[in-house]
Amino acid sequence: MEPPAPRSSGALNFTRPTEFVQLPTKGRFYPEGHPLHLVTEVEINYMSAKEEDILTSQALINRGIVIERFIQSVLVDQSIDVNSLYPGDKNAILIAARATGYGPEYDTMVVCPACNHRHEHSVDLVNLPIKEAPEDINLSAEGTFSVQLPVTKFMAELKILTATEQRYLENNKQTNRKNNLPESNRTDFLKMVVVSINSIRDRLEIEQFIDNMPALDSITIRKTYDDVEPSLLMDQETECPKCQHVVVREVPLGITFLWPS
Repeated sequence: MEPPAPRSSGALNFTRPTEFVQLPTKGRFYPEGHPLHLVTEVEINYMSAKEEDILTSQALINRGIVIERFIQSVLVDQSIDVNSLYPGDKNAILIAARATGYGPEYDTMVVCPACNHRHEHSVDLVNLPIKEAPEDINLSAEGTFSVQLPVTKFMAELKILTATEQRYLENNKQTNRKNNLPESNRTDFLKMVVVSINSIRDRLEIEQFIDNMPALDSITIRKTYDDVEPSLLMDQETECPKCQHVVVREVPLGITFLWPS
């Protein structure tokens, strides 16, 4: 007969701390029925040894899903699908989670493009400014918005791409370059963000229109999208201590970001 398993005294039990993260979208672009529909902030757990195991999993790194698994793990509400997050919200959660594990400062090395001097730059992760969507934007129940095109006078219904959709576009661009195929970055983007044209939702019809769209209409869609998309402002301005040249660079988000330097 096996001896009974030792019983825990409970002396080391504690409540895992959590933090609330403000969402750049304010939940406005998530459709009705989504867990984040009109939700302005989301609760996350502080980083733990479990998340560090995720970050060091070579299998997850090789599959390119380590950051998604990391974010999914820290979310308190597990009904939220990380693949449905918009990029601004995903980055906000990622940065806040990193700060709970290693503190609010992120030190990165900058190389001055003017004199090649290397110097350290510290980023305050908890005070990155948020670019919100205009308050007067008219959103549908599905989180879409419309703009009239200046040349054709058609009404284009647009959506904000999720982080997963943006990654698909980036992977497609890299694949085309690798295989020396013609690049179609702009039309690929337009075909993903345009939901309807003059209330027509037939994908074949929309894609044929986009392929022949006047350039000014194309520019209008891209500009409207950029104006509306909520995000964290990741650009950091730093001055070279040697030559005083000012350079603006984006905070790099990736595996190395999630570990202290």
